[in-house]
Amino acid sequence: MLALSVSRSTSFHKGLAVAAFVAFGAAIFSGRFEVGAFVEGLPDYFGIVAVLLVLSLAGYPIRAARYESQIRSLMAALTRRGARPRATAGVMGHLLGAVLDVGSYVLVDVIFARAAPRERVAALKWAARGFSFVPLWTNINLLTATVITLTGASYFGFLGVSLPFVVVGVALLVFFAQREGGEVEGGTNDPLGRGAAAVVLYPVALITSVALVNLALPNIPLTTAIAITVVAAVSALAAVAAFSLRSRSPFSRLGSETRDSLVNSHMEFALFGSAGILVLSLDALGFLEPLGGMFRALPEYGVPLALAGVVALGFVVGIHVLPMVLLIHSTFPLDGGSSPALWAVAIIIGCQAALLATPFSNSVTMISRLSGEHPIKTGPKENWRFSLFVAVAGAAYLTFMTWLVV
Repeated sequence: MLALSVSRSTSFHKGLAVAAFVAFGAAIFSGRFEVGAFVEGLPDYFGIVAVLLVLSLAGYPIRAARYESQIRSLMAALTRRGARPRATAGVMGHLLGAVLDVGSYVLVDVIFARAAPRERVAALKWAARGFSFVPLWTNINLLTATVITLTGASYFGFLGVSLPFVVVGVALLVFFAQREGGEVEGGTNDPLGRGAAAVVLYPVALITSVALVNLALPNIPLTTAIAITVVAAVSALAAVAAFSLRSRSPFSRLGSETRDSLVNSHMEFALFGSAGILVLSLDALGFLEPLGGMFRALPEYGVPLALAGVVALGFVVGIHVLPMVLLIHSTFPLDGGSSPALWAVAIIIGCQAALLATPFSNSVTMISRLSGEHPIKTGPKENWRFSLFVAVAGAAYLTFMTWLVV
């Protein structure tokens, strides 16, 4: 899978793979390579790959054609009740992003291209800002699942630390988006039905199911709980749809989306496969010790802000947040602190602050592809004020929570 993915990925991913195997060879020839330690570190990466395989399928039920009209009707209903398009886009990016990740931008783009074409690019921008809060609460986001697994935090403990920031942040985001205005040129008068309720409730139901599985089976990693729950839920819903329609078409669509998911995940497989080999090899060579030494030298109350800062800076200069987290964990075990939930939230706030301020993030890349604008414009140029505000607010919140918890 790694060889196939690298061969079909970008020059950056191929370069990362070469660097990983050079470091791997150096670790072997230096005599510092330990097979046991290397193999012991691989399950974390297997769990991430398992989640990658199934997460894009999580949105399968609400990607059905009949739900597109219901989502458009939902937006029209919100508009009639005074919600402006950009505020609606922010909410949609947040709620749909909980299940579809950056795939939520595709739905936002399709809906606004038909219902409010002049607002389409602005809607994508506000949808991305709404999405940036998602990893702070959903347990089926890849970053969230990875960070919770590595820190050893409980999901409910994580929620307890993160939800105040999410609630206030999303409320302020909707307020400012509403002030920006914007008008809907088109729209739909289709009545709201059960489909609209399903669109709103499905993300919440899926995330709750993952939490319950994780609670009922505490000995399995969260990444495994996600994979099991999403596959079971999507398969069950496909079976119900096939039975009610007396047709095999729901299973055909699921098979098609599964193949598309595998094809479209080559870059992610290349990234995490190469990152796993690179991190474990650099750790064996001792190159990561200075990074671990820096964190170990800090008092415990200084670790959350340091984690957020290092993750944000790394992301801005092009080191994707997940490899960065794995680099940190390999030299400074993230499950060794007394406040695992606080450390998990700190890492995600660091990612959130940089998510739209770097042209290297999936969000900026996706918006650039949909809007036709350069990643620098759709990312840093359009969002530097938002990112700065999040960074300052996040630092203040982490300082307060550190004082409260530590």
